[in-house]
Amino acid sequence: MVKAQQKYLYYAKTINDVMDGITSIQEKMDPDYQLVRNAIDENAVDKIAEEKYFSIIENFTKGTNGYRDLQAQLEKSAVPARLMGNHHLLLGAFKAFVAGCQAMIDSMHDDRTVDVAAFRAAEAAQDKATANIGKYLGRVDQLV
Repeated sequence: MVKAQQKYLYYAKTINDVMDGITSIQEKMDPDYQLVRNAIDENAVDKIAEEKYFSIIENFTKGTNGYRDLQAQLEKSAVPARLMGNHHLLLGAFKAFVAGCQAMIDSMHDDRTVDVAAFRAAEAAQDKATANIGKYLGRVDQLV
């Protein structure tokens, strides 16, 4: 196998590992996200038990740190020259996603209140970044 082919295979494996990591983290955080989302919709954030509220923040923080680790993995990956532009776009979208996750955590305050506008803005930022990640992954997939 030629060195260039090995680089493509290694990069494809890195992308696959990162996407698997994202899925795993999202599966762990989604129940807590749904709980907070529903509480916001019902104006009942204060009804979330104190212990549960802080465990949600802890879970979100662990998940976001996991995303940061995946981001570092992407940043360190050996990228074939042909994919460099799309890789940088993908990395930028991923950074925006991680920033949206952090913004969501920051919207949840220690007094067990949620800055709803900031929470919704974080959701929107994550949704936009997720769409961009999908778009750039599609481009990379076409080129591999």
